[in-house]
Amino acid sequence: MSATISRATVVGGHDGRAEIEIELTYDNGGVSTIALDEDACTVSLDAAGVGSIEELVGRAWTVVLPALERRGEQPLRTPSSPPPFPSDSR
Repeated sequence: MSATISRATVVGGHDGRAEIEIELTYDNGGVSTIALDEDACTVSLDAAGVGSIEELVGRAWTVVLPALERRGEQPLRTPSSPPPFPSDSR
């Protein structure tokens, strides 16, 4: 099972800096959200050849992996382990 980026939005972070909120939609209808800081997201955008966050919508979730790896994080869910319920937005 795979996940696709269904939304990418600039939001205010807890420290007052901009963050990019990425919504992932799984094949089974499940949805989850991750937040990336501006610097980390730039790494993903550059690696994917994306000029704006709007261009992320419709792409595989793996385009944001460079940002997660830069922060030293492992994704909580992989495309093979979607949220258990379609309405799960945790």
